[in-house]
Amino acid sequence: MKKYSSRRFFFKKPVRSIVQLLFLVVFVFLVRVLWGAAGAHNLCPWALVEVPALMLSLKVGIFFVGGVILGIIGIAATLFYPRPFCGWVCPLGTLFDFLGDLGKKIGFSAKQIPHWLNEKLRFFSYGVLGILVIMTFLTKRLVCIYGCPAFWICSAGRVAVPIITIVILAAVFILSLRVKRGFCRYICPYGALTALFVPLSMKKVRGNLEVCISCRICSKACPMGIDFLHDFDVNSAHCISCGECIDSCPKRTLFWGNRRDS
Repeated sequence: MKKYSSRRFFFKKPVRSIVQLLFLVVFVFLVRVLWGAAGAHNLCPWALVEVPALMLSLKVGIFFVGGVILGIIGIAATLFYPRPFCGWVCPLGTLFDFLGDLGKKIGFSAKQIPHWLNEKLRFFSYGVLGILVIMTFLTKRLVCIYGCPAFWICSAGRVAVPIITIVILAAVFILSLRVKRGFCRYICPYGALTALFVPLSMKKVRGNLEVCISCRICSKACPMGIDFLHDFDVNSAHCISCGECIDSCPKRTLFWGNRRDS
């Protein structure tokens, strides 16, 4: 297997990229071939929040069980490593990794966002989470469907697309080209939910300051925009356990360590 290369398109960390693509193929097959567009909800971990809200408002039993179970698994996995579902499994994460690399390839990507701003902007996703829960409960409808890239990609050519959805998806597409995983960083409600559990993770990326040469290659490699000069022992809730920072380091400065070690 080839080693990490920052210049490689998408396959910078081949093992991770192959795992991502395998999950993407499984997702597309199940939804497009077996279940239909509505089946996307049965593989969406956001069902963990969305379903209880609808159960309360509609007074019905549980549904979209697959999505609820996946949502629970994603949170449980975060108790071991930070948000591995986001970094290795989520098909939208795979898409946004690809778009982020494409944006860089065509010269459309933005410069690295300052650490303080990158960390502050992630709180926007909590606003999205709160609005979706409230609107889902009040309207008794799947409000998330209007801006869900996964649903509309899987239902392409089968369902009429509302104007508001076209606007939202266009904005997400442009953001994803400009900022790698911009949707994952600042919008995704399930990402916001799992981020709450990152401080409880057993592991985190740690660094050896005695070896570090401050080349910042790790910061440039991070798809979530974490600046390691400010967060050398990574406490950021943005971390998705992709390991690209570790593999990119020419001095092997970074490693997976126990979160609670001094």
